[in-house]
Amino acid sequence: MMLFLPEMMAEAQERYEILRQIHDNGPVGRHLLAMQTKLSENTVRKHIEKMEESGLLFSRPSGMSLTTKGESLIEPLAPYFQKSPSLSDMENKLQKILSMEKVIVVRGDLDDTPAVKNEISQEAAFVLLRLLRDNFVIAVGGGPIMAGMAEALPSLHMKVDVVPARGGFGNRVEYLPNFVAARMAEKLGGEYHIIHIPDGLSPELFLRVKKELPQFREIDRLLSRTDILVTGVDEPEDQSKWLEIPEDVRRRLIKEKAVGEALGLYADIHGKILYRLYNAGISREDISSIPHVLVAAGGSHKGPAILAMARAGIRGTLITDEGAGKTIIQGSAGFSL
Repeated sequence: MMLFLPEMMAEAQERYEILRQIHDNGPVGRHLLAMQTKLSENTVRKHIEKMEESGLLFSRPSGMSLTTKGESLIEPLAPYFQKSPSLSDMENKLQKILSMEKVIVVRGDLDDTPAVKNEISQEAAFVLLRLLRDNFVIAVGGGPIMAGMAEALPSLHMKVDVVPARGGFGNRVEYLPNFVAARMAEKLGGEYHIIHIPDGLSPELFLRVKKELPQFREIDRLLSRTDILVTGVDEPEDQSKWLEIPEDVRRRLIKEKAVGEALGLYADIHGKILYRLYNAGISREDISSIPHVLVAAGGSHKGPAILAMARAGIRGTLITDEGAGKTIIQGSAGFSL
């Protein structure tokens, strides 16, 4: 049996996906191919040049189509490059366990391979693009995966509004919800709106500040008509905002075994909300009225957090990796309600 280096297999996978997309949708242009395959236009161009040289496809003004030789490869190569049954089986199991509308699993474990973060971000960007329409309002959270998703989006010219799903703490400015919202709006060609209040204020101070800042009327108006929410999931102690929580609350959360956090909500493995940060963004009560909710998180250590927040009501389409998926499936029986 011929052995392949990982980069050779990755290249073969990309070329097969290009062939499959042209087979299904041809004639098709390079820009659309890049969106459909989640590859850069430069990568698509290089693959197309090689495959044209090999006689697998040809170009016309209307787009690219497969030659007879290219068509003849689709079916024989499908067992090697289409999503494996084991991955599809994991998605189905996770969908039932988490009561998600849909689950998308990428290969690998972010805990072992940091590059898996990019795969999750790109997949989240692709899901977002399929849902996006002019005049939509998008609320987006912060963190590395959200920032990567914004960068993975193509440059478009859409009439959309992007708002942070919450305020935020953190030393990495590029991971804050305000920054991610601004970058996403820039890539999509839309407008962005900033939340000037951080999470973590007392309820009294939060309401007073919100009342005294008239620009929050516009933020509240946009948040009330959010069409797509994109958020991550964290472990409570993994984030810088953990230190902004009062010490007595931190002790209580540890004692009561908080394992997950999303949108300022802290929950135990059964989905019981143990604490909530007051913030000017999306609240738990808002989620049920949002048509599309995307949750993106990965790494085997995030499994319990994803499970906890799904049980707490943070559900929709989950984009995750095999590492988190295995942890959730293996632990769900032991963590049953």
